Amino acid sequence: MTGTENPGTLPELPDPVLPDNRHGARQLALQALYWAASSPGDGQRALRELGAEAGLSAPTLEFAAQLVDTVGQHGGELDQFIDAAASHWRQDRIARIDGIILRLALAEIIHCGIPARVAMDEAIELAKTYSSAKAYVFVNGVLDAITRQRGLPL
Repeated sequence: MTGTENPGTLPELPDPVLPDNRHGARQLALQALYWAASSPGDGQRALRELGAEAGLSAPTLEFAAQLVDTVGQHGGELDQFIDAAASHWRQDRIARIDGIILRLALAEIIHCGIPARVAMDEAIELAKTYSSAKAYVFVNGVLDAITRQRGLPL
């Protein structure tokens, strides 16, 4: 996917059923953030609509909501980290879905207390599922650079 995909569409789900766990929460948060970035509205509204269809448990939905809120509150800060680490890539050249995956992982690492390796592994899986064939390499490289710059353990 590129930054120019149809702004009114969500990333296509490989499986219509999201797992009722944190990985499913991350998938739901990614979809809600993509929806909010692609069309008028906010991430929480998108999350409510998508979450109602997903049939996930309250703890899973709460974790997804925490991720959407954290990305929304700290998006500018997260983008600065991405800009610094992806110095040869302007934000407008990064595929929309990849930028959201990066923000989601950084929000987990920096603001939610999720270990860097866990958030990075999840981001790589999201990129493999929702983005282009080699996007996971880019996502891994940017997140690795940021964690090293910040001195975070891998």
